[in-house]
Amino acid sequence: MEYTGHSKKFCIEDESECFGEVVSSDADEFDVEQLDPSGQDDLSNYGDVFGLTAAKIENKVFRTEERAYEFYMRFGKCHGFGVRKGDYGKDDDRNVIRRRFFCNRAGLRDEKHYNRLDRKRCHKPETRTNCQAKLSIYLDKESSNWKVWKVILEHNHELVARCMVHLIPKFRRVSGAAKDQLDGMQSYGLPTSKILGYMAGIAGGYSLLGFTKKDAYNYLDRTKRARIADGDANSAIVYLEGKASVDPMAMVRYNLTKEGMLANLFWADGMSRVDYQHFGDVLAFDLTYKKNKYRRPLVIFSGANNHKQTTIFGFGLVLDETIASYKWMLENLLEVMCNKFPSVVVIDGDDAIIAAVTEVFPSATHRLCA
Repeated sequence: MEYTGHSKKFCIEDESECFGEVVSSDADEFDVEQLDPSGQDDLSNYGDVFGLTAAKIENKVFRTEERAYEFYMRFGKCHGFGVRKGDYGKDDDRNVIRRRFFCNRAGLRDEKHYNRLDRKRCHKPETRTNCQAKLSIYLDKESSNWKVWKVILEHNHELVARCMVHLIPKFRRVSGAAKDQLDGMQSYGLPTSKILGYMAGIAGGYSLLGFTKKDAYNYLDRTKRARIADGDANSAIVYLEGKASVDPMAMVRYNLTKEGMLANLFWADGMSRVDYQHFGDVLAFDLTYKKNKYRRPLVIFSGANNHKQTTIFGFGLVLDETIASYKWMLENLLEVMCNKFPSVVVIDGDDAIIAAVTEVFPSATHRLCA
């Protein structure tokens, strides 16, 4: 019989030597319950896995391998260790008939990672201790149930305290109810720290939330980026194009990335284009460094009128601070402004901006802003 586990393969000739005899018919059937869908698991609810000995676990019977995995996860959460799936075995018909679940500290880091000469970063802290704790199950084809072949409960490392179990990555999960609560409260402008403090107070402590603060911030960041990609960018373009339909002299230009997301955006209204024809001899190229909520550099093209008042010639959002992005912005400014070249361009000391201005406005005089 051939067993497959990740990239390793090994064979055992005598199947009976591995699986042994079928356990007795009076074995306990474990009808596993799903982890609390609210994400606020209370360890006191896991009384069915407290105090289990190896002999009692060996008498467990599971309808599916997933139920066995969920049982071992509950057991690990109650006793302070993480769980991960291990190797599996298949029969001649390529059906999985054996599966092993390990402690998350099983195995050791490959030595090749320590011997690399080109390594630039320090090694991450070592978390694996070659722990031998595991749960092995096999499929009894006569009853179509999964039964326990072998279980090892001893660990060679300290177990996590109950109050810290929620920090184990395998047990961290932002539930659907928690996501709805985060989205709803943030839509009313509440800071994320205040939201988490409120949710922790309701749950009875941060350890009962089922996730960490970092998990919540990561979820909200992904949600915000999804809105940028699918909602806000399209709304901004539709709004600017609507303005252009009302003001025939208003112009909006944009391009997209390979993934279809908004890359660079430039817009100018009719009054700005008129002002540029009169006062565009001196152009100030100002970059506001990612002070908007989308973390995009905002470009403001401005100058001074005959009353020494600041006048705006146009705006732009750039994808990144590269020569290509700045060059695209300046070329579109030049085209929108009827190819009128400025005589003086006031810029900051950014090398990418200097290179883009030199290429697009080769005859202009460059000055650094104070």
